[in-house]
Amino acid sequence: MPRLRLLVLLLLGVASKAGAQLPEPVRLDTSFEEPYQLVVDGELGGLSVKVLECIFGHLQRPYQIQLTSLQRARLNVSREIADGFFSSAPNRQVDGYAVLSAPLLIEKWYWYALDPSLLNRPIWDKQLRIGSVLGSNSMSWIESRGIAVEQKVPRLEQLVELLQRGRINMLLADANAMGSALELVRNKPVLHQRFVRYSPLGVYFSRPFLQKHPDFLEAFNRQVESCAPPSTALSQAEQDYLRQLVSQHLRRWGQHADLLEALRKARQAGNSAERIQELDRQWRQERTLEEKPLIRHTLNLPGSQLLVGVARQYAPLFNELFVSDGSGQLVALSEITSDYWQADEVDFQRAVVLPAGEVHIGAIEYDGSTQSFQSKVSAPIHDAKSGTLLGVISLGINIETAFGDNLP
Repeated sequence: MPRLRLLVLLLLGVASKAGAQLPEPVRLDTSFEEPYQLVVDGELGGLSVKVLECIFGHLQRPYQIQLTSLQRARLNVSREIADGFFSSAPNRQVDGYAVLSAPLLIEKWYWYALDPSLLNRPIWDKQLRIGSVLGSNSMSWIESRGIAVEQKVPRLEQLVELLQRGRINMLLADANAMGSALELVRNKPVLHQRFVRYSPLGVYFSRPFLQKHPDFLEAFNRQVESCAPPSTALSQAEQDYLRQLVSQHLRRWGQHADLLEALRKARQAGNSAERIQELDRQWRQERTLEEKPLIRHTLNLPGSQLLVGVARQYAPLFNELFVSDGSGQLVALSEITSDYWQADEVDFQRAVVLPAGEVHIGAIEYDGSTQSFQSKVSAPIHDAKSGTLLGVISLGINIETAFGDNLP
């Protein structure tokens, strides 16, 4: 593709009155990377661009996007030529002059090689010849770990060709980007892969821009939850891993006496459906009020204090932990939930019919309260002696932490 110096103006925003003055457009720089940023028939599109279009539309704020290299985009933000750049993974060097937004999307990184035996070698082995896309998120991540990158090229499909010619023997790339790159390779190779990590992608906004517009980032981040893709399926291997991880944790503390006691008390109370709905309405109201008697009482229960301790001990693995009884009433929680009654939630409905020891694994979803991607995992809690269903435990598992990188 010829060298691109394409300026795409996407002026979004509706003036409240005819002739009203629009604010200055927010300038964002980005690089070409399918399927996140791409040009089709002269129009800039892609997964990240689509999310940004949604966010700025909700904000009613004009913005413009300039397509350049990722290195140049970073430089332009550091020199205050641009207000921000995307799509970027967390980068410690950039943190000095810019602030990363909530993640718009999440990448899934793999090592790729023609020889599967290479994937089992330690990545710091100096005999390995590693290639990377120049200035890419994955290259920054590799080099930040002191690992030499032998070949740096502008496009991922060029890396695949270098792999075929034996110039490199491994490369690190996002699965979606690799799928797009292979469509451009004439003789598609059979690539072996090893999972490395999930990596969030956001917008880095310059610190001077945010100082000038102190409310902008908070407003931007609030829109991400409604604009980010609704869910991403986990592979069977990933589901199996999470199932094993959760089962290990539940064996440690899932049958703790404080949780079982809370469930038995709720069962004995025998609240009617009308009373449960009344409590649910009260809970939702209290979330917006300064005084929160029902929420405060539930948070102070021994079972809740146990879950707070578990979440703190394993932070940041769990975004949230909560236990509800067989009717869906909350009896213990680590963080304030959006509602009190859980029986209308899919994760509760899937878990409540499972036999003891089974776990339901949800898809990857964006969690606005923690500004991270999570999988909602749930499991039934049964009385060990009678086998009676007591309730359901739900765990919001931070995907970046659960599938963290395997390098020190």
